[in-house]
Amino acid sequence: MLIADISISPKIIFTLCLIVGVWVLKNIWIFFIRHNKQQLEERHKNWISVVRNLCNLALAIGIAVVWLSELQNFAISVAAFTVAIVIATKELLQCFLGFISWVTNRSFRVGDWIEINHHCGEVADIDWIKIRLLEVDLENGYAYTGKSISIMNSELLTKSVINLNFMRRYVMHSFSIYRSDEVNLFELKQPIIDVINELISPFQDVASRYSNLISKRLEIEATSTDPFVYIHTTDTNFQVASITIFCPTEEAHPLEQTITEQFMVLWYEKYKSQKDRLALS
Repeated sequence: MLIADISISPKIIFTLCLIVGVWVLKNIWIFFIRHNKQQLEERHKNWISVVRNLCNLALAIGIAVVWLSELQNFAISVAAFTVAIVIATKELLQCFLGFISWVTNRSFRVGDWIEINHHCGEVADIDWIKIRLLEVDLENGYAYTGKSISIMNSELLTKSVINLNFMRRYVMHSFSIYRSDEVNLFELKQPIIDVINELISPFQDVASRYSNLISKRLEIEATSTDPFVYIHTTDTNFQVASITIFCPTEEAHPLEQTITEQFMVLWYEKYKSQKDRLALS
């Protein structure tokens, strides 16, 4: 191949000429500043520095102008490639960021009970992609359902995480009993509280200590461990006895059944006595 056959881009030639021209102009300019000066004064040194900076800036602008179209194409290609990578790995990036958020905050640990995106369970494992939960049914017995749930770490960035770890041992369990208006439920309030106190007395001291432990860890006021009965009505003319007890998690639903049974006994006795009085009168 002959040298004459090699084609050189005009932009390359112009760039080389620009570099040489700026270099020559800079040296001529500096030569005139230094001319016939045995010792440079401070202002001369400043001028030389300004000349060098101006020439370097002019060279950079000139090269950028010459190669502007190529730079634009390169920037567009890089931007398109970057956008494609981000879109393709969006979920993985969000999962990784969610994992970093968990590592930073440590709002829960393996073994804790949590609720996220309406899923409740014990944290069995967590890695940089997902959280694996052993599902717990909070509505029926607070027991494991046998199901395993995998939740992407990206949920940690968009959903709130509720730590339910204190519920592993003791729980604030609430339930309601609906009755018609034949009997005034306020007359049964104290008797049912007495029944509840008798049922929870074996673990009342432990429950109180556990409540104090939770309050210290969460830095909140200690939860009362005394049973609470709230009587109210519905729009359909039913009376409601809403009962709240602080009890061992595994005892919550057995206690609910026993309390409901005792409540129904008290209600029926009250209803029967009222019916007998009306019959005698």
